[in-house]
Amino acid sequence: MSHINYNHLYYFWHVYKEGSVVGAAEALFLTPQTITGQIKALEERLQGKLFKRKGRGLEPSELGELVFRYADKMFTLSQEMLDIVNYRKESNLLFDVGVADALSKRLVSSVLDAAVVVDEPIHLRCFESTHEMLLEQLSQHKLDMIISDCPIDSTQQEGLFSVKIGECSVSFWCTNPLPEKAFPACLEERRLLVPGTALDAGA
Repeated sequence: MSHINYNHLYYFWHVYKEGSVVGAAEALFLTPQTITGQIKALEERLQGKLFKRKGRGLEPSELGELVFRYADKMFTLSQEMLDIVNYRKESNLLFDVGVADALSKRLVSSVLDAAVVVDEPIHLRCFESTHEMLLEQLSQHKLDMIISDCPIDSTQQEGLFSVKIGECSVSFWCTNPLPEKAFPACLEERRLLVPGTALDAGA
């Protein structure tokens, strides 16, 4: 199998999302017969059934589930590409950045100031959330980039990677009188407030 008809795949994608041939036909302004013919052609090409009957509707087969996962990524990305291209024609390039809530706003501002070229037609939007939530949105292509306090595990996050852009020190502060022991033994003399385990610094 060297190639596939992407029109057939597109019609299958709509049938899966709509849950029926009739629903897909209405969404695409086509006849149900046309949609059915396209699905059959794709099934012949893939040598397997993509749907099975369930009452008056359709239920995806195991092959259908597999094909949909890839088709959904393909057509979601293609729509995202068109949105970006069309947006760029009309206005500045839109770039969405996720910012981990553990980071200093001054630090994030410095990073973005260094990254954005002066007079470049770009519209920058920032969204603050937890590292885990930002990773989920990044994997769904809802964000273009995230700035966080911990790296991405590429073995667990397929298609994502991280780059270290800097580091900063951690300071310890206390009230008078100063501890008698040297650091870090002096930490045993005082109660210590540390970041939670949800943050990389407190893990």
